[in-house]
Amino acid sequence: MHQLSEHKKSWIIVLCLYGALILAHAAAPLVWAEQTKEEKERQRMLNLEATNALWRLKRALEKEGFYAGRVRLNVWRAAAMDAGKFDPQKYEEFKQQLYQKSVNDALKCFEFYIEQNSPHDAKMCLQTWKVHASEIGQFDEDTYNELFERLEDLKDTSE
Repeated sequence: MHQLSEHKKSWIIVLCLYGALILAHAAAPLVWAEQTKEEKERQRMLNLEATNALWRLKRALEKEGFYAGRVRLNVWRAAAMDAGKFDPQKYEEFKQQLYQKSVNDALKCFEFYIEQNSPHDAKMCLQTWKVHASEIGQFDEDTYNELFERLEDLKDTSE
C-alpha cells in the first residue's frame, strides 16, 4: 500500500505541474494580447505621423522654398522609416522635385538680379543653381559659362 501511495504522490505532483503549465500558457496570451494592442496603437500613431509628414512635404514642394522643403523631406523620411513605410524610390522622386524647383527658382533669381544690376546677388543665385543642378545631374557646363559670362559683363558695366 505504501508503494501505491508513493505512486499517487508522483501522479499528483505531475498533474499539479501539468496544471501549472496549462495555467501559465493560458495567462501568456493575455499578456501577449495586451502587448499586441499597445503595438497596434503605436503603429497606428507612427502611420499617422508618416501620413502627416507626407502631406506637409507635398505642400512644401508646392508653396515653400528649398530649405523648408528639404527639412520636410527629411522629416517624412524619418517618419516613414519609423512606420516601416519608407519607399526609397518615392524619396528620390520627391528629392528630384525639390531640387528641380530650386534650379528653376535659382535661374529666375539670377535673371531678376541681373535686371536689378546686382552682381553679388546674381552670383549667389548662380552658385545655388550650379550646386542644385549638379545634385540632380542637370548641370550643364555651357549654360553655366554663358550665365557666368553675363555676370562678368554686368560686373564690368557696373564698375
